[in-house]
Amino acid sequence: MKQLKIISIVWGLLILAIFLVLTFFALKWKNETMPYFKLEDSLVSATKKYYESKYSYPNKDESKYVTYKELKENNVLESLNNGDDTCDGYVRVTLKGAVEYKAYIKCNKYKSKDYDKYINNINK
Repeated sequence: MKQLKIISIVWGLLILAIFLVLTFFALKWKNETMPYFKLEDSLVSATKKYYESKYSYPNKDESKYVTYKELKENNVLESLNNGDDTCDGYVRVTLKGAVEYKAYIKCNKYKSKDYDKYINNINK
């Protein structure tokens, strides 16, 4: 009976240690990526302001792209930096019932998922 109690305590401590390690790494990942998510949000906000005044909405299931370079040239967005990490990016504007804006950025330390998927469609 004493041996079973010791095994239960060891397993309990092992599970607690695994939980703490996973929590630590999840919080670390969140702290490292949150500034980049905010950059994506600022890129979307600037695009909405710029796009709605310059362009007509895309046709249904069609996509149009607005680049960070275009936003910067038109003084809509000054910079796309996270500290010393300089980024570039674009926003994909799609009409699927409602207008959807999705930002993609590429930095030295971070790259949005699917960034490369649509990069070839810019300037078409």
